[in-house]
Amino acid sequence: MRAASAPGRSRSSTLTLPQLWGFLAVSLPVMAALLAPILTDDSAYIVRSGEIMLETGTVLRTDPFTFTAGGTPWLNQQWGAEILFAATYSLGGWSALAILRAALVGAIFFLVYRSCRAAGAQARIAAWLTLAGFAVAIAGLGVRPQIFAMVLFALLVWILAVRRERPGLLWLAPPMVALWANLHGTFFLAPLLLGLAWLEDRHERRPGAGRTLIVALISAMVVVLNPFGIRVWEYLIQLSTNPVVGRISEWGPPDVRSVSGLLFFASAVIVAWVLVRYRRRVGWPALLQLGVLLSIALFSTRGSYWWALAAPTMVAAILAGDGSFPSRAPPPKPWAGNTVVAALVVAGAVAALPWWRGPALSHAPPGVTAELEASLGPRDRIFNSRFWGSWFELSLPDNPVFIDSRAEVFPPKVHRDWRVVSAGASGWETILDRWQVAAVAAHPVEQGTLIEQLARDLDWVRTYRGRDGSVFLRTPQALEPPT
Repeated sequence: MRAASAPGRSRSSTLTLPQLWGFLAVSLPVMAALLAPILTDDSAYIVRSGEIMLETGTVLRTDPFTFTAGGTPWLNQQWGAEILFAATYSLGGWSALAILRAALVGAIFFLVYRSCRAAGAQARIAAWLTLAGFAVAIAGLGVRPQIFAMVLFALLVWILAVRRERPGLLWLAPPMVALWANLHGTFFLAPLLLGLAWLEDRHERRPGAGRTLIVALISAMVVVLNPFGIRVWEYLIQLSTNPVVGRISEWGPPDVRSVSGLLFFASAVIVAWVLVRYRRRVGWPALLQLGVLLSIALFSTRGSYWWALAAPTMVAAILAGDGSFPSRAPPPKPWAGNTVVAALVVAGAVAALPWWRGPALSHAPPGVTAELEASLGPRDRIFNSRFWGSWFELSLPDNPVFIDSRAEVFPPKVHRDWRVVSAGASGWETILDRWQVAAVAAHPVEQGTLIEQLARDLDWVRTYRGRDGSVFLRTPQALEPPT
């Protein structure tokens, strides 16, 4: 399948309609990324981990943050992304991270758009497919290591889309995968995509099939080029089989009752309709590729993000048929209205920059944090909401927390203790005593019953109550050892 010929470019500063479609396909996701809050329940501990590694010059291999798992082995496969985020944070705090996210989102959907164009789609269709992919993937575009992997994934999809015209680009895949294996645990997707591309090349009797297979095999081998070697596969297996991780909504199958799940299933139905409508154009390699990606998406909500980045190009190839669209239409003409629309989008993106309004942070309780900072001594232990553990690890580095968003790090007993206390269930007092907790930072929704129990307990005193939550400290009498 050959790439579509690019429309004629005007020397005028006024945009043509195809140029506007291409601009919107990238700029609208960028503006949305600038407006979206940063979820600190994942990103804050990532920044702090990177800071520690930059300070010490060594890769973190044990948990430095919690008193329930502190010092235990931690297979920190995402260490490279943590350093990149910490270095960015040092330049401009959360605002710099918001700008970085927007830039990475722009890169992702520029590559998706170019992949659709390479598959033969006209600018308007490529733009709509790109924006549809963005709608399905939007929940995965946070300030966390996954976003670096999404850039590499989109780049690989583009390389595969143009491999017949530019076969030399395939050799970029092995170094990309080596980098990927130090950034995020989805590195396995690269040799998988390359293997599927090889099957397609074999089916179509392409002369470059052998090259694609060699690149796929090399890419599968270079994943060991990381501080943990072959154990990165162990990290992947542990995550996918951990029962506690499986209970987290993003790791479970997509649910039609959620917005992200509804959008994913809607996209799957649309793709199915395209396959039926244009079934004579669809060979078994395309069905296999879509089936594999769909299976990954159905296994986990996180898997739907990769479907969202690859399916648009596959659909574009099907809609293009033989790889070209009718060329009888006259060349597009520049129109001032197109430029006005683009200018309005640029103005909106500039207005959304975090320098004017400050970065929007989610799961970062200001009042609770200020109270803990003022009240706690060094190494005093905090029982916390799961939403806040990461934030406290960055903002209160001298005080270990009970738990954070790294579900795979903690043994089942810790998760059970956390659930009992958070629910204010029988035995919560004994658990806090056993773990020698000095302060409880309670979420008003997640731990409402616990707040009621603590308010009635004479061993605890509430020192802060606000919309963001409550802080309880042990009374001096409760801190005294029994005689």
